[in-house]
Amino acid sequence: MNVACLILPNFKIKAELKRRPHLSKKQILISGFVGNKEVVIDHTKNISGICKGSLLKDVLVKVKNPVIFEQDDQYYSDVFDKLVRSLLKLFDSIEVEEYKCIYIGIPNVHASLTDSNSGIAKMILTAIPECFNAQLGLSQGKYSSYITALLSSPGKLKTLEFNKNNIRKMSTYLLPVSDELKKRIYFLGLNDFQKISGLERKYLLFQFGKVGGFIWDFVNGVDKSKIKPLKILDEFSKEIEFSEPTDNYDRLLVAVEYLLIECFILLQIGNKYPRKISLICVLMGGFKWIKLITFKTHEYEKEYAINILKTIVANHRFPGPVEKIRIQIDEVESENGVQLNLFSNLRKESSLKNAINEFKMRFNVESPFYKIRDFEPYSRIPERRNILVRYDS
Repeated sequence: MNVACLILPNFKIKAELKRRPHLSKKQILISGFVGNKEVVIDHTKNISGICKGSLLKDVLVKVKNPVIFEQDDQYYSDVFDKLVRSLLKLFDSIEVEEYKCIYIGIPNVHASLTDSNSGIAKMILTAIPECFNAQLGLSQGKYSSYITALLSSPGKLKTLEFNKNNIRKMSTYLLPVSDELKKRIYFLGLNDFQKISGLERKYLLFQFGKVGGFIWDFVNGVDKSKIKPLKILDEFSKEIEFSEPTDNYDRLLVAVEYLLIECFILLQIGNKYPRKISLICVLMGGFKWIKLITFKTHEYEKEYAINILKTIVANHRFPGPVEKIRIQIDEVESENGVQLNLFSNLRKESSLKNAINEFKMRFNVESPFYKIRDFEPYSRIPERRNILVRYDS
């Protein structure tokens, strides 16, 4: 299987211009917070002399009267999700790397590396709006396809037969390793693939460990990297857009109830129950108010969820009229019956797993609970006999 890599340069800027095309010639900054500091997340190419991560206050000294947007993660996620879903209609095997790029598994029967006008490229590029200026590369492996995409022109396919002769002049900075490691390699005078491949494999292993072996294989035209196919969750969401913005709470409460009933109908069809629900209200001017509700057990029915959401809306005072309401089921589980009374420990284990899952969903962090497993139980070194692993792994 060959791999195609689709790079979406300046995705957040292109997403903003997609909904505001009249600003295409303006100098645009997208700002966000890192800790308590407001920094530049992305910017248009017509702004020079600054870089991502720069303090916004310092940038504003250099750039006069730019258009500044606060980063809208929900909007970017929605736009990116639509792109991925359009590709999933065409291909079964897709891996996503944030907003940076999309890897697509191409069966060998469909992809010819010698055909620069292949129909596979037209399929991919047609599914992505032209405004994103996507770069597309096709090669034998995941990492080699990424390098190929970097070297391609926007809106066109570039193919690369990944072998030692074709890649020998490539810069060390194209290696699929960390930036720190690239600098170390470059500091040793190894500024292209040919110089690295001229060394014996053992020297790279001595200097860089296991990753050194990977580097030596890669610069010699061996790319065995494969994509990890994305698993798309079922989408259970409904939304209502009012004919005109409203601050009538009776209308809002009726809309919330209707949307939640529609979502529960979708859940029942899929034999699932909700674990986390998002209530999203879009206010006049594009401002969003989002409330997350986490459920402990599937015993709660739709009437319970309706009462909670209606109470939340009724007790919240919106700063302006509401244009749109969306109910989104973020986490679901299947309604599978489990016999817990036969063995006494099953009920405790099930309760603990549910508690850990709820903790992870509520705080969006990895589980802090570990268990002890045998590693080398008969080792003479006590520290090697057992290891700690996450309870839910």
